[in-house]
Amino acid sequence: MAYLAPYKRLNTLLQNESLEPMISWGFRMALSGTAPIIWGLMTGRISDAVWVTVTAEAVTWVELKGAFTWRLRVLVAAAVLAVSAAVLGSLTGHSLLLSCIYMFIVGFGATILKNIGDRASGLAIAFYLMFIVCNAFPVSEAVAVQQRMLLIGAGGVWALLVGVVASAFMPEQEPFRRQIAVIWRAIAALADAVSKSDNRPGYTGMLAQVYAREKDVRTAINNSFEFYSQTAQQTSTRDNRQHQLAQLRKVAGLVAVNVIAMGDEMEHINVHELDKALRAKAAALFGALREVSERLSAYMLTINHEERLLVQTQINRMRKLTALIREYPMPPGVRQAAAIARILQLTERTANLLDNALLRMEQMGDDKPVFRSYSMIKTAFVLRPRFLWENIRSMLHMNTFAFKFAMRSAIAATVALFIYKWYNIDHGFWLPFSVMIVIQPYFGATFKKARDRTTGTLLGVLAGSLLLYLPQGYFIQEGILFFTFIMMVYYVKKKYAWSAFFITLNLLLLFNIEATYNTSLLGTRIIATIGGSLLAVAAGWLLLPTWDKKLLPAYMARAIAANCDYFTVTFFRPEEHSNWTRYKRVAESDNSNVYDSFSRYLQEPGGEKKEAWYSLITYAVRITRNLNNIHMEQGEKRLEETSTVSDVQREKIEEALKLFKQLLEEARKLKPSAVKGIQLPDNAEKAALVMNHNQSFLLEKIIIEARTMLDDLAKM
Repeated sequence: MAYLAPYKRLNTLLQNESLEPMISWGFRMALSGTAPIIWGLMTGRISDAVWVTVTAEAVTWVELKGAFTWRLRVLVAAAVLAVSAAVLGSLTGHSLLLSCIYMFIVGFGATILKNIGDRASGLAIAFYLMFIVCNAFPVSEAVAVQQRMLLIGAGGVWALLVGVVASAFMPEQEPFRRQIAVIWRAIAALADAVSKSDNRPGYTGMLAQVYAREKDVRTAINNSFEFYSQTAQQTSTRDNRQHQLAQLRKVAGLVAVNVIAMGDEMEHINVHELDKALRAKAAALFGALREVSERLSAYMLTINHEERLLVQTQINRMRKLTALIREYPMPPGVRQAAAIARILQLTERTANLLDNALLRMEQMGDDKPVFRSYSMIKTAFVLRPRFLWENIRSMLHMNTFAFKFAMRSAIAATVALFIYKWYNIDHGFWLPFSVMIVIQPYFGATFKKARDRTTGTLLGVLAGSLLLYLPQGYFIQEGILFFTFIMMVYYVKKKYAWSAFFITLNLLLLFNIEATYNTSLLGTRIIATIGGSLLAVAAGWLLLPTWDKKLLPAYMARAIAANCDYFTVTFFRPEEHSNWTRYKRVAESDNSNVYDSFSRYLQEPGGEKKEAWYSLITYAVRITRNLNNIHMEQGEKRLEETSTVSDVQREKIEEALKLFKQLLEEARKLKPSAVKGIQLPDNAEKAALVMNHNQSFLLEKIIIEARTMLDDLAKM
């Protein structure tokens, strides 16, 4: 079977590319960067071609995500920023003082752009790259300035044209469908992790895997909301495709809730003590759940009838396996039997949700290409000033964390530029450039990026030196250059060390084509990369440092406050029940944030009480899960079950309410600002949720988690 391995790797590559198109982005980068070089070689204007290539490359570092409207805006913004930075750098390069002043401004502004996230973080590269490069090669004569601006403008327009053409032929809703497909793929991984759950002592790693996969689902949903912020309730049926896709995203979130609930029940089952036949059926059931999620992910991308049949087949298989397990003799132990029965109930609900997803896909209708959906007038309205002002206002709305990171980056880049200008280091612009690339919001991330960049650069210089000393024609170098453009983009998110390797190789080839390649330049490149990385790490340690030792309590307080608000909505605000997924999303996001903070905290020196923090996070996660399940049960309740809240239920709600009030007080001690706007009811008299048996049991679990969480907070 070894001969099948390459085909399997190719299939995995194609699947990953369909979900996150890095190779197509690499081809866009390669076309934008290589075509001007070919023009320069054909016309004998290779120096001019390099300026066009550098600009096109800077603009193309903007990742095209979201709808065509967002892609067009971000491309135009990148081109404008690149030209503006080029003018600024070209005119200030002769003055050390002006260079440092504007390096600080550009460094600060570029870091604020980084904070936008996937939506437009590539704008930062276009901004600081063009300033640093043009500042290193300044011009002052009007004719020279005009000539450079023409070349840089041509590079920006060329990259804009390539990006627009690349987006014009895609189906209009494909970006939204792709992001929902990523959610379904994450759910498939979550189902796989749940199927491997093991409650035996010493197998805590399995539980951590479930938490990690659950967080991946939450991240995928949050990324989707970055570009498509409208919820299922907010969309209008007049825009049918958007409405159905928003509903599909909601369905995916509800399926994830069911799968996570299955994981909770798996903790009560001794899998290795079950009958082999029952274990085989259970494994097949989870396998079908994983398979249907993967197939639905593929169906979301392709809208292929054959994929729909495969999805329907797996749904039917899930139902048959559920029926077979129901007929099988249950294992001894009331709790185990109840857990299995609960998993089967959740599986049936999941099958119904999957049927709903298929129905939504059918109701969505055909997805037309962008060029058939956007008229010239409609496209012109995409660039309205209102959007520009909204984006600028969102960037100016900075918190303390973003401001400190921007100041740290700006000061470190300015120091790096001063050093290379003061000592007149040939091609020393790599020093501030390395600082801006390496520096990250957190020390651990900065250190890792510095290590990866240094390693990749050293290996790239070695490989490039050997490659360039070989006798070869321009056509071979052009082919390798084209390849390096693709690979440096492909690895930029996967393994940055490899990306740095191909970036270095790319630049060496570019310099060699321009006949500026020499051994001393290689030494400068290595020293500048190491020096810039060290400056970035030192800045992260000494200059307005951000330590999760201080941030973790604030994140924990927000997670507690979000769960308190979610509890209030669940039991006391029936009018909000139709929009409960919004509160679910906030609570899960805050839980995810505190988990990320804890992960970074583990990498910091001198961290104490680490186990206690991890326990608190798990309590918050379990409270949110149980609240989710209460709402899922609410959707399944029969009309005859709905009456008034009984005295017994009111007592339990009152007990939970008192615990949440105490938790809110503890959150206030951790971070007072985190609990602003969170109001809990005075007593349980206004409780409006009439609970069935399962909901009452889930409330009992919430009470246990809240009480244990209070005990741990008191010990801390």
